[in-house]
Amino acid sequence: MSFTSVEDCLKEIENRYNSSDKIKKKLKDYSDPIQMTFLDTGRKALLLINKDHGIETKLGEGDENAPVKIDFTSEQVMVDMFNKKIGGVKAYSSGKIKIVQGKARNLMKLRSIMF
Repeated sequence: MSFTSVEDCLKEIENRYNSSDKIKKKLKDYSDPIQMTFLDTGRKALLLINKDHGIETKLGEGDENAPVKIDFTSEQVMVDMFNKKIGGVKAYSSGKIKIVQGKARNLMKLRSIMF
């Protein structure tokens, strides 16, 4: 599958979560909202993970109180990650993804649904 937009990527995050008991088990204790900001467009997206009970993605919404905030230099970075043109670690180490708030280990936990 080829991803062409952030919307496609967010749908895929939901699909990965909903189709994998392994991912649900990995996230069974995770409930912190994750805010993603795309610096090129200023758009925000929220990932709302309710432990192993469900996930919701919201494009165009942010939560300034979210304990985890991630900046992407552009929407294309996320699309490229989902199309496997760049890996999560490389995107992070090259500055294309920045953890603004929260811990890097949160990203590692989310790697299975995001990257």
